[in-house]
Amino acid sequence: MPETYIAKTDIASELIASCFGIAFLLLLLGAGVKYLQRKKCVVSQAMEDLESAAPTPPPLPPSGKVATWWCHRVDVLGLLLFGMVFSFFAQSQVTADQADVKITMSPSLLVMNIVVFAFLVAVATILVFWRVKPVTWLGLRWREWPHFFWIGPAAVMVMWVVLGVLQTSGYIAWMEKLVGSPSTQDAVKLLRESKDWLIVGLMAFSAAIVAPIAEEVIFRGYLYPVTKHFAGRWIGMVATSLLFAAGHGNVPLLLPLFLLGILMALAYEWTGSLWAAISIHFFFNTTTVVLQLALRADWIKLPETMP
Repeated sequence: MPETYIAKTDIASELIASCFGIAFLLLLLGAGVKYLQRKKCVVSQAMEDLESAAPTPPPLPPSGKVATWWCHRVDVLGLLLFGMVFSFFAQSQVTADQADVKITMSPSLLVMNIVVFAFLVAVATILVFWRVKPVTWLGLRWREWPHFFWIGPAAVMVMWVVLGVLQTSGYIAWMEKLVGSPSTQDAVKLLRESKDWLIVGLMAFSAAIVAPIAEEVIFRGYLYPVTKHFAGRWIGMVATSLLFAAGHGNVPLLLPLFLLGILMALAYEWTGSLWAAISIHFFFNTTTVVLQLALRADWIKLPETMP
């Protein structure tokens, strides 16, 4: 194997590892700061209670609409577990031979991928189920459900503008050259190039249905409230978005995937329902699937380096 390829693979692996490392470092710092703030508040309240017989006012509710009251110290183990799982996925993606994707990918492997994500969703649900039911946990009874049909398309428009800027500025091409791999994801390659329509169908189903539900339950539904509880809202958003971006193992798309993660976390906080984040993920992935199928049919032409 050429030394240049090995060196660029090492760079990609180091960048992915750095994202995971930065995310966990931010969480540690945020948890430390929050602990000191809580301790200071306890001391101040004790002093006020000694100086006044008046009852102290109740604490203010946590910021945002994503509840964290159900979080427990056991969720630190859940955070580490999912961090290790997605770190493994990412490093496997980085070291995979991209040129052989059409040869190595098969219907059974795609089905296995769907089963793995279903299992991870089950793990997250089991970790939480004994404290809060999924309907309450994820805000599934969303009274403003019609927003689902505009939040996603609006966010997709924003992301396509961002991707267009990164594309025309040369950022994506520079990242591709740095790590020696294209920004086009394996799923996109399969949708565009595979001759097996069963593979195309399974990949489209996985991208448009499985990923938006499974990844949102794991990253926004579980990991975000846990990190928000222990380290604060903004650090939780940044950290889980870093984990989300790095977990895809696509270095050229780290920045846009990170921004997409931030958008989905903001939508979840704004609405209090995971349906909002699922909407963004669903429309983003579905748009990509439709575009790739249109490219197969030669209905449109797009640059090669598209996500």
